[in-house]
Amino acid sequence: MVKALKKAILIDSDDFLSYDFGPSHPLTPKRLVLTRTLIEEFGVLKDPEVSVEDAAKRYATDDEVGLVHGDLFIKLLKKASQKDYRGGAMWEIGLGPGDNPIFPNMYDSSRLYVGGSLLAADLVMTGETKHAFNISGGLHHAMGSRAVNANGETFNTGLSDRASGFCILNDCAITASYLFKKYDVKKIVYLDVDAHAGDGTTAIYYKSPDVLGISIHQHPRTLFPGTGYIDETGEGAGTGYTVNIPLVPGTYEKPYLRILNEIIAPLIKAYDPDIFITQLGVDTHWSDPLTNLALSISTYEKIARFIHDLTHDVCDGKWIALGGGGYSPDVVGKSWSLYFSVMAEKNLPNLVPAEWMKKVNELLGKETTPDLRDEFDEARLLGDERINVVDSQVEQIKEAIEMQDRPFYKK
Repeated sequence: MVKALKKAILIDSDDFLSYDFGPSHPLTPKRLVLTRTLIEEFGVLKDPEVSVEDAAKRYATDDEVGLVHGDLFIKLLKKASQKDYRGGAMWEIGLGPGDNPIFPNMYDSSRLYVGGSLLAADLVMTGETKHAFNISGGLHHAMGSRAVNANGETFNTGLSDRASGFCILNDCAITASYLFKKYDVKKIVYLDVDAHAGDGTTAIYYKSPDVLGISIHQHPRTLFPGTGYIDETGEGAGTGYTVNIPLVPGTYEKPYLRILNEIIAPLIKAYDPDIFITQLGVDTHWSDPLTNLALSISTYEKIARFIHDLTHDVCDGKWIALGGGGYSPDVVGKSWSLYFSVMAEKNLPNLVPAEWMKKVNELLGKETTPDLRDEFDEARLLGDERINVVDSQVEQIKEAIEMQDRPFYKK
C-alpha cells in the first residue's frame, strides 16, 4: 500500500539534548525543547498529514560522516568523546574551551544531528513528504576536507577538517554529498539565512558548480566568522556559484525581503535546482544577544512563505530544512514553529498557549510575551539616518550582484 504524502515531517529526538556544550554555552538544547513543545501545543502534529520522525533511529555512520570529513578527524573526535578523556584541548581540530568545549559522547551526539538531516533527505527523496525539518541540524561552520560531486565522485576540497563556531560536523555539506551519492541529484540550492555566514558549507563546495550556495548574513567586518564578502563568488569550475550577501547591522524586514525577491529568487530560478537545502538560523532577530540585525518573528513567517513558494516553483516543493543559530530560546521556539507551520501549510494564531509560556519560565527563568509574532519598529528604533544607510547598502548589494558573472544566469 502506498503511503499518503505528508505535507511536512518534523525530525526530532529527546537524544538531541545530548549535544550540549554546558549550561553557560549559547547553543542550549532548550531551544529544541521549546520548539517541539510549541509545535505540539498549537496542535500542528495532530493533523494526519503532518508527522514526527525520531532521529534516534538514524545515526549517521562513519562512512556517511566521511563523505565530508577525513578519517583522522573522525578518529580524533572519537578519542575526545571518551568519558575518561583527559587529554585537554585539541586546538588543531578546533576543540577546546570557548566555542567548542569537549564533552562526553560528543561524536555520537554529532552523528545524531547529522543522521537527522540525512533522514530528512531520505523522506523527501523517497516521496514520503515534500518538506522535512531537522531542527537540530544546520551546523554550517565545521570544515571538511572532502565532498561528493554530482557525478557521485569524491573530491578534495583543499581544506583541513575542523570544528568551528559550535559546529562539530557539517551536516549541511554532508547532506548535499549524500544526495549526490545516493540519489543521483545533479543540482542543489543551499540557502543560508543565519546571521553568521555559512562559511564551512560555502568553503566545502566553493570550487563546485553542483551547489548554488547562497548566504545572507551580517557583514563579516562586524561578526564571526569574518568571511562571506560579496566578492567571494567561487573558484575554478565553481566561479559564480557562491553568492554572499553581507548586511550592515540594523538591516530590517523591508530591505531583507527585497533581497530575497529581487536578487535571490531570480538566481535560484535561473539555476533550476533539483532540491533545496536551507539553513534557518534565527539569530537575525532584533533581540538576539550575539548579533546586530533587526528582523522580527513576523519576518520569519514571510521568509518561510517565500521559500515554500519558491521550492514549489522550481523543484516540485522538495525542501530539506535545517536549524541553525538563534540564542534567545523562546524566540527560536516561536520562529521555528512558524517555519514548520508554513511547511505544513498551517496558519497559527497569534497567542501562544499558556502552558508553553509556563514552560519558558520553567526552563529559562524568564517571562516571554504572549504573542507568537512580533514586529520591529525601524522608524523608532533605528531612525531615518540608519534606515538610509541600510537601504543604500542594499541597493549597492543589488548592483554588485548584478555585475557578477554567473555561467547559469543571463542578465
